[in-house]
Amino acid sequence: MDKNKTGKYLKYAIGEIILVVIGILIALQINNWNENRKTEVKINNSLLALRNDLIQDTILIAARLPFINEHHNLNESLRARVANPSATVDTLIHIMRYEFNPNWIVQIPYNTNTYLGLNQTGLIENLSDSLKSTIKTFYKTKTSLMDRVEKTTNDYQGKVTSYVNTYTFGATKIHDQGALIDSLVWNHINNSHLAATFQGISNFKRILFNETKEELIFSLENSRDLIKQIDDYINDTNN
Repeated sequence: MDKNKTGKYLKYAIGEIILVVIGILIALQINNWNENRKTEVKINNSLLALRNDLIQDTILIAARLPFINEHHNLNESLRARVANPSATVDTLIHIMRYEFNPNWIVQIPYNTNTYLGLNQTGLIENLSDSLKSTIKTFYKTKTSLMDRVEKTTNDYQGKVTSYVNTYTFGATKIHDQGALIDSLVWNHINNSHLAATFQGISNFKRILFNETKEELIFSLENSRDLIKQIDDYINDTNN
């Protein structure tokens, strides 16, 4: 081939290479766009699932709080009656024998699967810094509060076990032990031990109520705030 034809072939070959490179770059760009779009869909679906979890949690909390408040007030009223200057040993015995209920209920079983999934898949890192920080701080604080309640609950249950091994109580139908057992227990009691037992267990129950209320109120208020922030984020990314 003469010199002119060689130059033309080189130009043609270079042009082909450039076209191939451009084609590859376009294909990569399209693939990246598709992957980003898939990630956005996954994030959107995860946020919707998280939003639903939070809504269900707020429903459970709203149903539980009145019960906690009612029994907290009852516990405080019993303590106030015993602390009243006019209170007698009979006042304490009547409260412990017929009115005081040492029972407690387990914590709300919150659904954290979606949050855990966001962390395990790394999708949470694709969120805005503000939303990511809010979600992580919320669940970290919530977990800390729940762990504290669980520890206090375990300590309280130990005191309840000691209490029911010594005394009977008739505040609930399920613990109706009958007249014979009831009389055998209460006809031979140590008043000082009874007073110390009531003071310890009712005070521990007060602590448990306060910690539980703190966790529930924190979770309720911050769940509602987080739901709003998720809604705003979804609206902004979809518009």
